[in-house]
Amino acid sequence: MSEPTSDSLDKDQLEQLHAATLKASEACLELKKLCAVVLVPVGTLVASFADKRPSGVVFLAGLLVILAFWLADSFSYFYQRKLRGAMIPIWNRRAARCPDAYPHTPTSGAVGPLRAAFNASMAYYLILGALFGVAAGAYSLGLLER
Repeated sequence: MSEPTSDSLDKDQLEQLHAATLKASEACLELKKLCAVVLVPVGTLVASFADKRPSGVVFLAGLLVILAFWLADSFSYFYQRKLRGAMIPIWNRRAARCPDAYPHTPTSGAVGPLRAAFNASMAYYLILGALFGVAAGAYSLGLLER
């Protein structure tokens, strides 16, 4: 068996980080799907305690569910980006060992908690929250049956 080289060790590390990044990415997608699935039973359960009629509590419960999933998804996104950031120095090390210049190493900006919570992939939760907010506003104005 041959001795490991710097290149093979870096390759192994990149593959492990890439696999972890894919798992974090899948977790983000699954959280979005699960949020949609959980909203209906939570609304039904809360409404069943309110004589099967809509009330402000139903809308509050829905907004709390959306917020909880948004926070969980933000954490997943944050760590996904951290993993991608950890890959960049390894890519640069491998590129530096190439006999020819290799200008295609990835770059990534730092992602803080706010950027993790408010990015394009989180628009899903913003849209859901806005829909619940509009429905709650319509309910409070008497536009929905009480």
